[in-house]
Amino acid sequence: MELHIKPSPKNEFPLRAFLIRNSSVKQWVLEIQRLQLRWEDLEVYPIPGNTANSIWGCFVIFPIRIKLEAIDQHEWCQQVSDTLYIPERTTVLPSMTDQEIDSLLSFSKHVYHPDFGLVELKQTVSLKAHLQLPAMKDCETTKPKEAFFIPEQVKNFQIKAVSPEEVMKQMEESVFPKKEKMKTDPLNATEKAKLEFYRLLFDKKKKKSDSNNSSSVKTGLMSKAESFFTALFGKSGTKNLTNRLQEDFEELEKRNQSNVEKLLDMLKNNPGEALKYAIPLDDNGSTRGGMSGKFDLSKRWFDFSLFGSISSSNSSKTSGAIDLSSHYHTLQSQYTATAEELIKKEEYQKAAFVYMKLLKNYHKAAETLEAGKHYQEAATIYLKHVKDKKKAAIAYEKGKMTDQAIDLYKELGDHEKVGDLYVSIFKKKESLVHYGKRVEEYKSKDQYIKAALLCKEKMDDPFTAQEYLLQGWRTDKDAFNCLNNYLSNIEEPEALKHAIAAVQANDVNGANREVFVKILQYEYAKKNEIQEWVKDQAYEMVAEEARVNPSIVTELKAFNKRDQELGKDTLKFIMNSKKRS
Repeated sequence: MELHIKPSPKNEFPLRAFLIRNSSVKQWVLEIQRLQLRWEDLEVYPIPGNTANSIWGCFVIFPIRIKLEAIDQHEWCQQVSDTLYIPERTTVLPSMTDQEIDSLLSFSKHVYHPDFGLVELKQTVSLKAHLQLPAMKDCETTKPKEAFFIPEQVKNFQIKAVSPEEVMKQMEESVFPKKEKMKTDPLNATEKAKLEFYRLLFDKKKKKSDSNNSSSVKTGLMSKAESFFTALFGKSGTKNLTNRLQEDFEELEKRNQSNVEKLLDMLKNNPGEALKYAIPLDDNGSTRGGMSGKFDLSKRWFDFSLFGSISSSNSSKTSGAIDLSSHYHTLQSQYTATAEELIKKEEYQKAAFVYMKLLKNYHKAAETLEAGKHYQEAATIYLKHVKDKKKAAIAYEKGKMTDQAIDLYKELGDHEKVGDLYVSIFKKKESLVHYGKRVEEYKSKDQYIKAALLCKEKMDDPFTAQEYLLQGWRTDKDAFNCLNNYLSNIEEPEALKHAIAAVQANDVNGANREVFVKILQYEYAKKNEIQEWVKDQAYEMVAEEARVNPSIVTELKAFNKRDQELGKDTLKFIMNSKKRS
């Protein structure tokens, strides 16, 4: 068989090599450097001239992942098969399959060109072996001071976030007016001592008829004391004494609880002022913020800082616990209502103060700050109190604090998100590293379509994307969608024809032949210039598969939708096949 090449208006095969017409190895090296190619990625073969002991030039094969926009005066070459290369805009005659070409050329690489004919590519040239490096000399260098760089264009904008500790410090530095005390009728020292003594004798208990009121009941200690008083004063005297002590205790408690009532009224009427006197609630139904037995309505907060503490003037009073009794849930509900009202007024920091400092609801505090676009403060609470790195990262991202968001997403292992953020700040190299890690994760789970889509859409590497799709087809991992996507990415009809033929020849077998026919149906429906050729290939596949799977003939309907008799013929064929079996 004799091979010929003839001109063609378009390239029928992928461009995978080029020719350098020059006999000087030095010029080969210079040209490869000018094209910014790495020697270790290339295969360079010498091409003999038409006269003895002469060199025409060299033939350079590059890997699929390298993309060249232009090679100037050099000539592209098409890869017909693994063993044959021809010049661009030519085609080879006669038409042969890859196996026929490989067999004809004894399975070794050849290049066919009108200038020098058919040349076998036997041995590559080591360009490094021809380099003569200059002798190294010691020298001293003086490094100039770094110059100020003024960019011509601002490509991205970021807010430099400070550390969570610095955020706390800054919030603590804002101070409200000095402590003030509301006009009230406080208990004096003697009354405080009496109230503490009474609490040993009596206990508060809610009345069922009124959840906002409570009565007192005797403790075990009081019952023992009554036994002693009875011996001294008799039953009547003891009863009168007990009643007086109980009434005195309830009066003192009432005076103490009246400050809570005042706070509730102030929260309803003037929440901004009331928050200065508010007390934080604990989960056990009590609160801390005053001396034992006394709720003092004085300013407790320097400011509405989310990270500050109770006023130093109140710090000496924070050791005692106040039993709010029935007022606990009332105060809790009022705090919540106050926070919601502040949000409606867009006073997000004050609302967050209520959630975080008074209600101890850190998650709601962070959400409120995020809604108010106080992203750095929200992220700090998510990190320090909620322990939610994902939401903290989202808050940093919304606040244009990209570096902090990237660090958190790295800790979370979300490599695709890290890549997206690096792209947003024009760090392409770093983004490719993390996109690559995500691709490896997809491959480990046999998710080849997702891996290919990431390569194509975000890594700008359609060649590798196609390789992954083929790998999915060959390993039968979502095979139909992998091959369908692979072919859909090829727009030029002739290149598509070559791809279909290559898959049909090398990667179709009894296990996937029926799936391949279904994919040909999609290609046939495109109605391009290779439609009839696709139909012929489908017929060939159906004829081959029908020997073991007669029902596959029903797939022919997709290629002959107007043939009314085909359905009857295919049914008759299937029935006859079953009878023969």
